[in-house]
Amino acid sequence: MRTYHVLQVLRPMEGGMRRHVIDLIEGLQAEGHQVTVACPSDSTLRRDLYPWVPVETLDLSDAMSPMADLRAAMQLRQILRRLPVDLVHLHGAKAGVVGRIAVRGCDPRPAVVCTVHNQMTPRSGLQRRVLHALERRLASDTDRLIAVSRHLQEDHVSRHQRFKDRAVTIHNGVDPLPPLAREHARAVLGCEDADRTVIGAVGRMVPEKGFATLLAAFQIVLARGVDAELVLIGDGPYHSTYQNLAGKMRHARVRFLGEVPKAARLMLGFDVVVQPSHAEGLGLVPIEAMLHGRPVIASEVGGLPEVVDHGITGLLVPPRDEIALADAIQLLAVRPDLREALGENGKMRAEEMFTRRAMVDATLREYHAAVALREGSIV
Repeated sequence: MRTYHVLQVLRPMEGGMRRHVIDLIEGLQAEGHQVTVACPSDSTLRRDLYPWVPVETLDLSDAMSPMADLRAAMQLRQILRRLPVDLVHLHGAKAGVVGRIAVRGCDPRPAVVCTVHNQMTPRSGLQRRVLHALERRLASDTDRLIAVSRHLQEDHVSRHQRFKDRAVTIHNGVDPLPPLAREHARAVLGCEDADRTVIGAVGRMVPEKGFATLLAAFQIVLARGVDAELVLIGDGPYHSTYQNLAGKMRHARVRFLGEVPKAARLMLGFDVVVQPSHAEGLGLVPIEAMLHGRPVIASEVGGLPEVVDHGITGLLVPPRDEIALADAIQLLAVRPDLREALGENGKMRAEEMFTRRAMVDATLREYHAAVALREGSIV
């Protein structure tokens, strides 16, 4: 297969989406492809990518600002006219809109691939109508559309039928980091009782990740007399809010570690990993937990049921339901045999379905199809 020069266009991003993009870029470079990134000057991705990936400055923000978006499109168009790229890969809704406007002024036009990472939830009906109208207008400038879960693919196609024959699902994939030994990991996590069940959650401290539901569920678990503790890893705008909430609940067995680099290395320190999201495109944390043999409890939302096979690799519970979540945590806390069985099954499933190699190979197939379509050749 031929090699490409790919321009990855990125808005500010954190969490799983950022990890996915970095893994994809590393995988593409390992296969001999040239990668350039266009992202905001204040993006933390610039630090992560420097100096092994060339980065172009693109003033792309998350805010709803038509004039700022138009300026970003013109800026990106200048980058594309200067760089001889074969393909532009746009990540997320904002980059998707700005990027497809930009390529309309390029001759020849590079192939365009868009990845849908999350479900769009506009705050107002007007925003929703504008975004849907833009998507209809820009559909002809989209050669291939990638969704990180079947749920997202089906949702997008149901709203925009023109993508029916151009949309595919490519699950996120990761290479597991070498884990710390269990004793070392538990020491880092601050867990002093070797016999106590340790519940872990990793993610951005934002409402859609469901940490308030998890804290309420854990209070129920403790009230039932279960010997457990909860460790939360991550940072974000609601970090202090959740700390205050835990304080009001008198959660003496709850610890907030903040942002921890390469937190996946601590997975063996957990007995159970919880992903209590209210909305989720797919979720890298459950995949990382499964790759390290940890059983997962996750909300039955978005793409999470595509990762966690209920009763086989973990447990699924309704979102925002602290009682159901407490029941699931209690069950795994008192059943080490069940934890072990779910963990073993999850490890096999993750190694089969969610590797970086599989993700990169599938993405390259879509690149090939997009370039062939642009060049008018048969795929």
